[in-house]
Amino acid sequence: MITLDRDKQYKILNGTYYSIETADDMIERLENLRANQTRLRFHWGDTKTGLDWGDEWNVEGTIGRSTGPVKIPLLIHNRRSLAGCGIMDHCIVKIAYAKGKAPIYTHPKYHIKKGE
Repeated sequence: MITLDRDKQYKILNGTYYSIETADDMIERLENLRANQTRLRFHWGDTKTGLDWGDEWNVEGTIGRSTGPVKIPLLIHNRRSLAGCGIMDHCIVKIAYAKGKAPIYTHPKYHIKKGE
């Protein structure tokens, strides 16, 4: 754990900074997927209840890393992309391969709202 300012603390693995709220096994999983450049589909949600928020935008790509002093994980859309959005590593309820949608990780209480 490292504190960079009064309000923000991080866990660091292989030079990548993760939210202090992210489980250690999730961090290791994400680092392995980043190293392998696996194309993924993320499902964001409430990690206490397992509820999938149903996001459809910025959910698919490979894991990259930002530049600068705090290197956070980024979701890179494709090989031609020069940048990406930050991965909400502390809000992951499911990870699947982008092709075929086979699950890599599913929260033990994973669910979606009824009627969806």
